[in-house]
Amino acid sequence: VHLKRFFLVFILPIIIFSQEIDLNPFGTTYPTKKKRIIHSPPKPLFAGRVHYLDFITDIPKDSISTSMLFFKTDSMQYYREINIEGEQGLYRFKYDPKIYPGTSIQYYFVIKSNTQLFAAPVSSKGKLYPMDSRFIDPIEYHKQKVRLKK
Repeated sequence: VHLKRFFLVFILPIIIFSQEIDLNPFGTTYPTKKKRIIHSPPKPLFAGRVHYLDFITDIPKDSISTSMLFFKTDSMQYYREINIEGEQGLYRFKYDPKIYPGTSIQYYFVIKSNTQLFAAPVSSKGKLYPMDSRFIDPIEYHKQKVRLKK
């Protein structure tokens, strides 16, 4: 009897009201006529170093209800959602490998305005596809650059 009460009071609401973790933002189509989010990926991404993941937008700040970065490293199972604040159209997140370790990173940006959803990067058909970058060894990178110059 106590087990049934425990199930009805605690477990059943958790099951009913739980959020779906694996939502698929990649099936959504985003506007592509005019790019509202401009992102240039940092290159190269050196292993063990802090990097800034940022974008620029011309959407007025008072029209933006939320600006977010979704990212995961190869050591994470799910994307993390980070709210980022902007200043004069520049929105920036400081990625620290000590906090979020990994050998690669996938990420994308989403802005929710009062009337629309914008994302980057998107394909010409408006489908979201995340940036997918590997962290590289800075010493090996510079050795290779020297070899290529010779």
